[in-house]
Amino acid sequence: MGALQNAATALVGMLSLVALSAFCRDRSLPRPPLRLSLLALTCWALLPLLPLGLLPQATRTWVDISDDLFVSFATIRLVLWLVLELPGSLRWLPAPPELLIQMLSLGGWGLAAVLVVRQSAKFDLVNLVATSAVLTAVIGLAAQEGLKDLFSGLELQLAEDFAIGDWLELADGRRGTVVSLTWRETRIRTLDDCLLLVPNSKITSDVLINRSYFGVSCDRFEVGLDYDFPPAQALPLLERVALQHPLVLSQPAPIVRLKAFLDSSISYELQIWQKAAGDRALLELRSQLQQQIWYALRRQGQSIPFPVQEMRPRRSAAPHDPQLPASQESCRRVLASLPIFADLNEEQLQLLALDSQLLTFGPGESVVREGAEGDSLYCLLRGEVEVLKTMESQRSVRVSTLSAGDVFGEMTLFLDAPRSATVRTLEECLLMRLGRPAVRRLLEDSPALLERFAGMVSARQAELDLISRGQHGESPSGLLETMKRLFAVVGRA
Repeated sequence: MGALQNAATALVGMLSLVALSAFCRDRSLPRPPLRLSLLALTCWALLPLLPLGLLPQATRTWVDISDDLFVSFATIRLVLWLVLELPGSLRWLPAPPELLIQMLSLGGWGLAAVLVVRQSAKFDLVNLVATSAVLTAVIGLAAQEGLKDLFSGLELQLAEDFAIGDWLELADGRRGTVVSLTWRETRIRTLDDCLLLVPNSKITSDVLINRSYFGVSCDRFEVGLDYDFPPAQALPLLERVALQHPLVLSQPAPIVRLKAFLDSSISYELQIWQKAAGDRALLELRSQLQQQIWYALRRQGQSIPFPVQEMRPRRSAAPHDPQLPASQESCRRVLASLPIFADLNEEQLQLLALDSQLLTFGPGESVVREGAEGDSLYCLLRGEVEVLKTMESQRSVRVSTLSAGDVFGEMTLFLDAPRSATVRTLEECLLMRLGRPAVRRLLEDSPALLERFAGMVSARQAELDLISRGQHGESPSGLLETMKRLFAVVGRA
């Protein structure tokens, strides 16, 4: 009857522990030590049902000791969970370091083992170790390094110099993200997805750099540009590319420096900050920025030089030829396909085509930025872009995507208004840019075109007002007067 009662009590205890574990999981609380407790209850319930009387007395004694040890270990672990871990997660007490829980568990288990063995087997482990000088020396030497790592790990957790997920750099240059901290070692995941095990004593004794301690990560890399590209133009270009990337923080702001004059190039250093930590995030952002720098340089008619040895006359100035030499005929065909210029005659289209320019943008570049000044419109010839609008909550929302044949920027071209949205490329894109001087010359010859342009701008502004939650824009007649002032054209039939 007593065995069945033990089994029933153990079963109730198991079900209670499972329910408690599920309750804690649903509320994001630390769960109790389920496996150890279930193992102890199972042993406690099954031992009375086994035919232990057939075993020798010495064997039965050690079986009973094993049962008592399991129950003692599970009880100690449950008490630590109830007294330290649970109040720490509820913020009733400071959250205890994991290593402290491990040390208290080991210490409690060791004390329980000594007491249980002495009580049940009449065998004093402490006196055995104390009276054996050789055994004491062996244990002391074997535990020397382990104890050093143990106390170093406890020091690291109490000092809170780094936490799980922080990006560390060791004295020997190796670095990675902290995965876990045990009593013996700190486990770090490297860029190559390898597990780096570093003894805790080595971390406390060497120089350690926590590259994400302040919540941001810094990266510095160099770019070599041509000597014919003046530094007064190169520095703003590199800074502009860095600021336009959404992952680069504006505070702290990117820093661009002229670092050195090399044999074949001028070396510039970019220093940027980002939220994400780790070598993988750093290299990904660096790759995107270098790609966008290449496209930005190409649009300026510049390139990244490489060392060559050749005999040639020295160039007096950089060629004033932007990257893609667009033929006048190709630009004329593109302009003729746009609805806003569909009614222009050949002569008017040729006049506009003279000042058109083809530009290539890399993935992730901002063609225009919301709130910026401008004097041109763009026609997307190849690729896809997204249109981002900053809402009242200061959050950027994608309002649409544009593909080949779409036009944007006409509000800025015709009204001298700031850019109403940010347009960012989703892939490599080819665009044609048309500036205000070309339109001004066209309207000088055909002022009547201004009214048709005003109607088109009014329709586009109505679309933007709808996106901006009902803000009222100018009336068509007001738009026409604004455009007349901008282009200095007097309307006539």
